[in-house]
Amino acid sequence: MLSSELHNLYKVSIIGSPAVGKTTILKLLSKNTIDRIYLPTHGFDLKTVKFDSFTIKLWDFAGQQGYLQSCSRDHLLGSDLLFVVTDSSPKNVLKSRELINYATHFVENNCPIIVIANKQDLAKNDGRMEPKRVEDILHVKTYGLTAINPAERRKLMNIIKKELEKIAKRRMKEIAF
Repeated sequence: MLSSELHNLYKVSIIGSPAVGKTTILKLLSKNTIDRIYLPTHGFDLKTVKFDSFTIKLWDFAGQQGYLQSCSRDHLLGSDLLFVVTDSSPKNVLKSRELINYATHFVENNCPIIVIANKQDLAKNDGRMEPKRVEDILHVKTYGLTAINPAERRKLMNIIKKELEKIAKRRMKEIAF
């Protein structure tokens, strides 16, 4: 890679409990077909996505506790942005709090942690929580999403772009000093 490409290369890590939609988000971002068949990720999946001037390495980590504790620890290092995905159910929101606490030990202090309150298409009476409620519980910036809807891709890309622009500005300041 050229140095100009490396300057615009960002690592985005995606963690969460099993079956919350991490791989669906990865497929949404990489424009792959989103199917409704659940196949758990083993270890991690890696994709590269380019948009605007950004090249993003997306790391989708398996949600099973054994994988998360054994492999993600080393692979979270160097993340520029961390997405914690929840399916917006109270049980998974509480698990997400544990994941956030765990991940903060392995990402830099200046790595933004963003929560994706996925599966916003589920009925409230099935236990789905509104993104604002999830944010109030987790004390982390939270966005609602329905990752199985391809129309949500632009929304997700805008969230990432906004965060990466902040990171790019910080990198420029670091280079200037």
